[in-house]
Amino acid sequence: HQFRIAMLPGRPRVSLGEHLELIEAICARDAVAAEEAARRHLHSVIDALKAGDHAPSGLGPSL
Repeated sequence: HQFRIAMLPGRPRVSLGEHLELIEAICARDAVAAEEAARRHLHSVIDALKAGDHAPSGLGPSL
């Protein structure tokens, strides 16, 4: 799934921002912000995977 999601247009940039947000919260020792950032990222990944199911040929799920 990681490769499939990484191939979606714009997704690497989105994931990078989400990861940086999570790292910043962890470095600040802000557990609440870290949990919120992690949850946002996971929901974003799930949404991207669902969107990938409708992606053009070659970017959708493999059978």
